[in-house]
Amino acid sequence: MSRSLLMSSLLVLGLGVGCTGVGEGLRPPTDGVRMGQGSIEPMVVSHDAITGPSSSLGLREDGMRGRFRDRPVDLQWNYQQVTGIFGAQPTKLELSEGDDTRVSGTLGGAPVEVLLKDDVLVGRVGVCSYYLKRVEGGYSGKRDCAGPLEEQFLVDFPESLQARPLGQMATLLALNLASYTESYSSAISPARFTTQRERMRHSPTTNCRKWQ
Repeated sequence: MSRSLLMSSLLVLGLGVGCTGVGEGLRPPTDGVRMGQGSIEPMVVSHDAITGPSSSLGLREDGMRGRFRDRPVDLQWNYQQVTGIFGAQPTKLELSEGDDTRVSGTLGGAPVEVLLKDDVLVGRVGVCSYYLKRVEGGYSGKRDCAGPLEEQFLVDFPESLQARPLGQMATLLALNLASYTESYSSAISPARFTTQRERMRHSPTTNCRKWQ
């Protein structure tokens, strides 16, 4: 092989390697954990970001900021509470951890009550109540959103996310449960809660259900 042909071959090979490196640099990160894959807003959580079809949030040790379902989010947390703005509404969640884990307060104006104990999750986010048990990759059980009772309802929330620090874990869990609400803007508005309470107040007693 002549010197000129050899140099040309090495140049082409070098350019090919360089292009491959650029392409690999543009690939999305693969170290993220998926949550809410069965919801209207499936998300991927990495160490510093949360992304979804209409969500993009920067994630820090003590907070998150960005947009969730195209609505503004700016939250801060520690081991005692989560505060800030969620969907242009105030947020304040009180946190406690001991024999069980409790999250109580409001997320974007919507009531939040969550109890985690052993492998059981019992709670309410917005107009939906949950009684779930830990399964591989998340929780499965019953959900009641003031309509037909949903059984074998699955919430995708891996154990690796539950192992994160309390403030971050509680916020991710509440965010994840909110993503299972079909219409976020109306479902967590104070008017919706009033409407649901009025409906239940005037509903026949025969429509009441008790979880078994």
